[in-house]
Amino acid sequence: MTMPIDQQIAELKAELNNAYLTPRERRDAQRELEFLTEQDRSDAETEYFADVEGWASVHAAELAALPF
Repeated sequence: MTMPIDQQIAELKAELNNAYLTPRERRDAQRELEFLTEQDRSDAETEYFADVEGWASVHAAELAALPF
């Protein structure tokens, strides 16, 4: 089972703050952190829009009756 993204982000941040890393290791960790943060954001957006679409399908008749 894979570790949740938020946990991966927290561990990478802790590693960046506390570990003695070579410049290359630090750059690699920073890139991975940026990738995971973007992935987390994308997942949140996907979930949000799925919720909106679900709500809209449940309330389709009400939405169709709006005067605009």
